[in-house]
Amino acid sequence: MKVLKKEKLFANSSYKKLFISSTAASFGDLFDMFAVMTLFTYVWHANSLWITLIPVAYALPSILLSQAAGNLADRYDKVQLMFLSELVRLLFTCLLFFTDEPLLALGVLTLRSMSSVMKVPAQLAYVREVVKEDQLLQASTLQNIMFQIAKVVGPFLGAAALTFTTPKACILANAAACVISIGVLFSLKKSGNKTQRQAARAHQSKESLSKGWKIVFQHSILLRVVILFHLSYFVVMLVDAQISIFLRDVLPHHPEMLGWLLSGIGLGALATGVYLNRKKQVHHPFRLLSLGLLLFGGALFFISCFNLAVMSRFFILIAAPIGGAGVGLNLLLFNYIVQTYSDKKHLGKVYGFINTLTSAVLLTAPLLGGMVVKLAGAQTTFLTAAIIIVSVGFVSMLMPLRDKRERNVQIDA
Repeated sequence: MKVLKKEKLFANSSYKKLFISSTAASFGDLFDMFAVMTLFTYVWHANSLWITLIPVAYALPSILLSQAAGNLADRYDKVQLMFLSELVRLLFTCLLFFTDEPLLALGVLTLRSMSSVMKVPAQLAYVREVVKEDQLLQASTLQNIMFQIAKVVGPFLGAAALTFTTPKACILANAAACVISIGVLFSLKKSGNKTQRQAARAHQSKESLSKGWKIVFQHSILLRVVILFHLSYFVVMLVDAQISIFLRDVLPHHPEMLGWLLSGIGLGALATGVYLNRKKQVHHPFRLLSLGLLLFGGALFFISCFNLAVMSRFFILIAAPIGGAGVGLNLLLFNYIVQTYSDKKHLGKVYGFINTLTSAVLLTAPLLGGMVVKLAGAQTTFLTAAIIIVSVGFVSMLMPLRDKRERNVQIDA
């Protein structure tokens, strides 16, 4: 019976094509990111400053342009915006292939990131348009499952490819993924809904006056979930940037533990996606999001208290999938709640505002984490972050919810 439900979702031609396009782009991006890091580190022998600027090139355009991108996603045809974004991204990816020095590469990466900013709010808003409300969670979890798989397989394939080819060839692989994505979006573009496009333009003057941040701040559920998600995401990025330092301090003779730990976290997040995707219904999604905070914070607390003198190093691996499950709950239910509680007409603006916050976290958390760890030490930093996350998760679990729809949200699986 569950198989038939899944087939029903993929019987939606628009969603199926978008899913294929998004999957190709995810694999290409992660393949490409691995190649860029390899180019800067091992081919161009760039110093630490140049390497530090790589995440800035990826994140800064999103901070500056996400709100404008969200407004455009609400005002114009979303398929056309995604198509043009991928087309420009292909152009700059090809240009990156012919770039042979770090400064020019950073410029190309920044321009390519600017073109990619447009795609995220348009894609998420389009999912809200073409997918039935009782299938939103399944649609979100399927895309996240593929993203988690891409996070594991993309760098692995990149590393395997580098054994017999060059980083530039990996960039060409990303270009090929762009071509696939563009081809799928072009077929989707032909079947675009003109009525929806005309309706969106009819509201253009009115919608241009509203901003994503106003919509979020006027809706108690949206505001609460945005705050909780970005708090947890900030800690995730802070920990992610410094986890190698922490493991070096507590397990100096076991460098292989980093790979095992990251794999465990990814496995936990992937298992959460598979679990939610198979459920027929979810009660209290906001409570589950709070539970995700508790799981992640509890796992982080356990890891931060690790002592090799009294524990086996493999105890860390027990905590890793639990923390990954918490991260997965936060990510999946966050996207689902935002899509469910936002007005379709303004979803692009809402995601534009959210992407601005997310990119700001992506830019600041690793830098702040490096400074704090240098001052207080990795173990103390991790312990403090764990206490904060557990406390916030516990308080949010006890907070009353005023929106009646939160009591029982039906999910088709």
